[in-house]
Amino acid sequence: MVIRAYKKLKESFEEFAKPDGGKSTPAKTCRDLKAAHPEKETGEYWIDPNGADPKDSIMVFCNMETLQTCVESKPGTSPEFSIANEVGEGWLSKKEEGPYNINYKADSNQLSFLQLLSGRAAQTITFHCKNTVAFRNPRGNTRSALSLMSWNDLEIKKGGKFKYEVLEDGCKDRAKTWAKSVFTVDTSKPTRLPIVDIRVKDIGKSRQAFKVEVGRVCFT
Repeated sequence: MVIRAYKKLKESFEEFAKPDGGKSTPAKTCRDLKAAHPEKETGEYWIDPNGADPKDSIMVFCNMETLQTCVESKPGTSPEFSIANEVGEGWLSKKEEGPYNINYKADSNQLSFLQLLSGRAAQTITFHCKNTVAFRNPRGNTRSALSLMSWNDLEIKKGGKFKYEVLEDGCKDRAKTWAKSVFTVDTSKPTRLPIVDIRVKDIGKSRQAFKVEVGRVCFT
């Protein structure tokens, strides 16, 4: 009886010391999981950044090549918007015809601890467009460029101290068919991510439409 209890206690201790990414045995980050189990491959695992109780652990995507801990947005892609009856620019969370809120598959407490445990964060936003500018317009200027709202309430814009990078700008032609522009934020200030809102400036005209694809926010 005593031997059995000892074995059970030993197994529990080993699970605590070397968490394997299961729901009841989460690591704090994907980096910690890889350190405990070098054989682990890229995929989905459970982590518990605040280390309080496995019951509030969250499922993330672990890139075991880069050691990134990535949290998915929900939903991953917004509905299609056609805002012909609204004039001027606007944040999506404050749309008159029903706000669109960007959420993530982790509560604010777990995200805050994940930020504290990380030295870098990155995220990609893909803007799908029809007759709508995302960064440059057909003349090459950026007056209608998107703005992104950071987790800590900073406006990330086309230039200045807090800016994004543009990986692709297919929306610049303002074509009648669907195209896309891709934005990325890669920062050594993890508290700036994830992105929580987007301001679209080129709206209010007929036949314009867009939707937003919010990529994983990845912490290293």
